[in-house]
Amino acid sequence: MPRPMLLPALTALVTLGCVAEPAAIQVPDDADIVLVADDLFYEPDRIEVPAGEPISLHLRNDGGIVHDLVLDTGWSSGEVRPGEAVTVTMGPLASSTTAWCSVPGHRDAGMELDVLVGGSGS
Repeated sequence: MPRPMLLPALTALVTLGCVAEPAAIQVPDDADIVLVADDLFYEPDRIEVPAGEPISLHLRNDGGIVHDLVLDTGWSSGEVRPGEAVTVTMGPLASSTTAWCSVPGHRDAGMELDVLVGGSGS
């Protein structure tokens, strides 16, 4: 006796059982700033950092393409692939600046971050 509905039902059960939720990305407790890179923007698009002090920056890529974060000082977060995250030390900075994604075309599309240097963190 043919069972035409059995194969689609089994396929659906196997497929549903194989779909895994993406793993939660853990943010270190000591991260001073959490920044999300998405497709051609950062969230938030402005951060404030203390003058003359290094900060711990947690950068998570929620987008579908590789991103990074660079400063004109030559500092870089390194590439962060989709679904991945890095925690890096940025600074110390003496004055406000703009950071950006160095992947070709991303900065031109507006993927920039205002880094405002405030008073002492102590």
